[in-house]
Amino acid sequence: MHATKINPALTAYSAYNWHVNLVGAWGNVNNNYLSLHLPYSIYRLRNNSMPEQYKDDNGNPIFDTSWLHEHLNGLNKHAAAGAMIYGPSFTVKIKNFHVGLVTEATGLARISGLDESIAHALYKELDTARGAFDLFKWDSKDNFSLHRTTISANAWMAVGANVSYAIPLEWKQQALVGITLKKVFGFGGGYLQWGDMIARRVNNDSITLNRTNIRYAQYGNNGRGTGLDIGAAWVYHKPEYKQAGGYKDNHSNYFLKLGFSLLDIGRIRYREAYTAQAVNNRVVGWNVADKKAQFENQTPGSDLVDALVNEIPAFRSGNETEYIGLPTRMAITADYQFRKHWYLNATWLQSMRGRYSKHARHQSYLMIAPRYEVDFFEFSLPVFMEYDYRSLRAGASLRLGPLYLGTNSLLTMIRAKGMRDADFYIGITLSDIPGNWKDRWLKEHENKRTSSEDCEKM
Repeated sequence: MHATKINPALTAYSAYNWHVNLVGAWGNVNNNYLSLHLPYSIYRLRNNSMPEQYKDDNGNPIFDTSWLHEHLNGLNKHAAAGAMIYGPSFTVKIKNFHVGLVTEATGLARISGLDESIAHALYKELDTARGAFDLFKWDSKDNFSLHRTTISANAWMAVGANVSYAIPLEWKQQALVGITLKKVFGFGGGYLQWGDMIARRVNNDSITLNRTNIRYAQYGNNGRGTGLDIGAAWVYHKPEYKQAGGYKDNHSNYFLKLGFSLLDIGRIRYREAYTAQAVNNRVVGWNVADKKAQFENQTPGSDLVDALVNEIPAFRSGNETEYIGLPTRMAITADYQFRKHWYLNATWLQSMRGRYSKHARHQSYLMIAPRYEVDFFEFSLPVFMEYDYRSLRAGASLRLGPLYLGTNSLLTMIRAKGMRDADFYIGITLSDIPGNWKDRWLKEHENKRTSSEDCEKM
């Protein structure tokens, strides 16, 4: 059933007559700016077993901002958080077809392209005495170019129908095609974008913008839309005249399985979304101290943005329909069986949404994952170029019967005292017994029955 998350055609090659996902969950946070260095293992938070000096008078854990370490390297800063609930889903086999139902809920948030100097200023709470503005690199004319930046968050639920079909070919090869059509219900979200602006320093507390290009939107839980996953795959077995050298012993399932898919094609429409923008070419002055006071007195949302930018000429706001795209992405996969029960998988997932787009977006990655797999047990050690190919990560996953769990940030989960990212997933599935096991059980059961009858006759 989980094959639909990477290619809707792959369910057509399932060894099961039916498969049910009861529930599953995935969560991830990552950034390239701050890391958390606790003086104790983060796992002590589960039962509040950290040393007493790190608890308040009521016995609750305390937090010290000095445990957050900045990583300053002159690069723009990115951060992302995501969570997904795999709801009740199933697939059943009908001849060469597999048909099923998919349910899921997703939440994604990200910051893309934030200037390191702005990130540092916000981290220092815009306090000049704490060196909040020390990293700004003003040129000879006291100008500073603001990098294009997007801050966005989106949440939605989807219910979809999956259909896949296996086309028999020569030498037991198969061509697989599949589609998942989804109805999408938007829970809401928003975005803030700025870019193509130059700030000029007047003094330590005042700047001017030679032009402004700021856009903002906030939308509620009335979103409706559709989504589409399409995919194809090819299951390759060597022709029999090429099956020398123990081929059948080493390739009990297939020699190679290749796949291509486009996932989450579609968008969500939000009616009466609040939108605001300040786009003009006039010089605007900002007093940092005044804006800091406004920042502290407002809760995040449209009121905060309005308070910060409503003095800009040409600022306008209103309610209008907003279209937010789903996190469309392309996936190319290859799965090679090099020995019986041993596989090597390679996956390339490339987001089709721009890094600074207002739309929902999954980060791109490359993965190579060796695994050992039998009917009721599976273990894998994937290696990733993750987070838009910025970071090298290693993971681990385990399946024991109906239970699966894993992480794509294994070292972080082991060395939990210094965390810049975290990733974890877990779930429970049910299925019928695969054909080989079922046939073996039936044969053994029949042998026992026959043996028992023979003994009674004697």
